[in-house]
Amino acid sequence: MAETGSTNTVGFSEETAKNLLIDSGAIYKNYGLVGQKLISATSGGNEFSAIVKTRDVKCDGVKGVQKGLRFITDVEITLKANLLEFTAETLKMALMGEIDSTGVDYDIITGKTYIADADYLDNIALVGRISGKGNPVVIILKNVLNTDGLKFKTEDDKDLVLPVTFTAFGEPSTPNDLPYEIRYPKAVVA
Repeated sequence: MAETGSTNTVGFSEETAKNLLIDSGAIYKNYGLVGQKLISATSGGNEFSAIVKTRDVKCDGVKGVQKGLRFITDVEITLKANLLEFTAETLKMALMGEIDSTGVDYDIITGKTYIADADYLDNIALVGRISGKGNPVVIILKNVLNTDGLKFKTEDDKDLVLPVTFTAFGEPSTPNDLPYEIRYPKAVVA
């Protein structure tokens, strides 16, 4: 049967090349705030996720899930990265620990058994490039902790990475606001 009308069977268009997320991006601490800083080079890319969990209301006699009866119960926002740079700061972040910098030869990083307000980073941002756009795309997670702890493996002739999973947490004063934003650049005006 011959194809009729203007229905495409391929998603490619003249806009495709202007909307590609290119490369791994960079990870910043306190993006857009005083103290903004690149955290580390990464290896193996970065992975952002905003996982929405829902529940369905069941009504007797109704088959299947009906529009309007699904409710959001939780949203988990994470950014996974494999940090290449082992610094006192990245180790402290991974452990939610403390640094004693008073020593002459060493910074001493130790863990602790509680989470203090100061352990939350104001934000972590993944800053990347979109083809065809002048400004970067910026994904910001707010009130962030590493929730994976500290675990790494050393091997000869391998790049050693520090895997971290930054998780965003809501603000008690605004519990219904999700703790992330995506700043997507507008098209370059010619």
